[in-house]
Amino acid sequence: MTASARTLSIEETLLEPPALPPPPTRHALLIILIALAALLHVVTIGTGDLYSETEGQYAGAAREMVASHNWLLPTNNGIPRLQKPPLLYWVIIASYKILGVNEAAARLPVALAVVATVALIFLIGEKLSDYWRGFIAGLIYLSFCGTFLLARIVMPEPLVTAFMTAAMFCGICGYKRRRHRRLWFAGVWIFVALACLTKGVLGIVYPAAVFVLLSIFYREARIRFRALLRWEYALIFLLIVAPWHIWAQWHFPHYFRYVRSEWLGHLRGLTDETHDFLGVPAYQFVILHVAWWFPWSIALLPGVIVSWRRVTRLREINFGDALLFCWMGVVFIPLLFLGQRQDYYSMSMWSAFALWAALVWDRTPQSLRAAGAIAVGVTKAILAGGALFAARTAPALNGNWGVMDARWTAWRALDDMPVSAWVALRPMLVITAVSFVFFSIIALYCIFKQHEKLAAIALAASMIPAGLSMVIGVAKTAPYFSLADVARYLNPRLETGGHAMFEGPMDDSSSLIFYLNRRFFFVNQNPRKEAPMGAPATDVFLNEEAVLDKWDQPDPVYLIVEQSRADYWKERVVSRFHVYHQVTTSGTYVVLSNQL
Repeated sequence: MTASARTLSIEETLLEPPALPPPPTRHALLIILIALAALLHVVTIGTGDLYSETEGQYAGAAREMVASHNWLLPTNNGIPRLQKPPLLYWVIIASYKILGVNEAAARLPVALAVVATVALIFLIGEKLSDYWRGFIAGLIYLSFCGTFLLARIVMPEPLVTAFMTAAMFCGICGYKRRRHRRLWFAGVWIFVALACLTKGVLGIVYPAAVFVLLSIFYREARIRFRALLRWEYALIFLLIVAPWHIWAQWHFPHYFRYVRSEWLGHLRGLTDETHDFLGVPAYQFVILHVAWWFPWSIALLPGVIVSWRRVTRLREINFGDALLFCWMGVVFIPLLFLGQRQDYYSMSMWSAFALWAALVWDRTPQSLRAAGAIAVGVTKAILAGGALFAARTAPALNGNWGVMDARWTAWRALDDMPVSAWVALRPMLVITAVSFVFFSIIALYCIFKQHEKLAAIALAASMIPAGLSMVIGVAKTAPYFSLADVARYLNPRLETGGHAMFEGPMDDSSSLIFYLNRRFFFVNQNPRKEAPMGAPATDVFLNEEAVLDKWDQPDPVYLIVEQSRADYWKERVVSRFHVYHQVTTSGTYVVLSNQL
């Protein structure tokens, strides 16, 4: 009796051998990673008020779009906001429809983006090496100090990071497998288009630069990535990206010119209005990333410095290593030497850094791993102890933050935080310090027992109490960075009429856009700077004389000013009306009114 067998093709035999079914461990690790990401980022979305600057701008614009039923034009206090494409506004609107207009709904899209990014990091690590590499890389990304802080902010970067990571995953799958390559490469263009519809042209510049560099260094990449240039993909890209931009240019004839000037300004690191440099010096930019990538920026340092040839293997670099180097380089290097050095702009390469960090941790010798774990434990204990000391000696520290740039509102707010705010952070600092030391000891023990994976898990776990403490700390300090309390005070008092006014730029007042139930006026601001695409039909910009004219009317007037400006306005108001009331305070702001 003769047994028959199916003849295998050359492609099945050599190019794409059938893979074995993934073991249960792989599925368990992926589920654990996704569940942990959801626990840390989705469950905590309702903690704390939204801050001014980006959070108020995006969440407030989405709220105004819902109220006006205008799904194409984002506005802040009625002023068109066309600095960025609208995808983030649209997903926030969808979240509002599900959860209502609140802080949790505003943060849900960025939280889901973090969960998606972590899952994609796992899948990329699995493709480049194995599922354990993907799991450790996902834990590293989740345990970044910057992920706990910056990835919670309502801004485009978390979404762009997810789309960029998805585009890289599709590109890797298309490179490795001939079967379904067209579908994978179509996925690259779709995610690139979504990134462009969220952030702008950088959504395509970064992936294109990565694929071009890989094609230069690897013949196989040059041959396979050539399929990315099909005209059908470009058509899909244009169908996703072009319609809104065409609509914006149709309704705002100077839109393309404005976007071009913004883009050139970013490249030069200048603003068209003031020609001030935006960002931080290069050395501060690097130091900030040491902080954002903590604890892994410290844990990997001994291996990178002492054994850099072993951990980098530049002479025998393979496609996977080159992909990560190109991905990190095309994002980080231009930011370091060109344009605006804003730290959160680099978030689109943090996925690559997490994957590279997992690779370095695996290649680092045991003694250097132990040195890294000890350095992490000592650094964490020093930082936690220093913060605890600051909480105990807050009265002596107040007024001594002047070494920081006066433009940094955050440091000005820290300067004015009362002792009670510092003391309230003390229990969290104690918990953080204890967890740092405890988990670092566990990591050191695992290293000596040659369980490097468990050691990495322990180092990542040490950041969970610290990260949750950061989330709670951000919520506790919200009055110094948000006008939510002011809006809650004013909303019932403005229901029957009256005027709310803010002396300062839109960036500093953007949380009012989300929390205040009516439009407000800007005082002593340049309309051309604050409303480059044109002010609303009802002008929202007032000078001091217009404020005083409204002050004399019977309608309630509430003027929000910095504490340092309260005496000036008191003098102006009293000299003319002999009526002055300071009705409430919040953080560094006071509210003045013509009503008792």
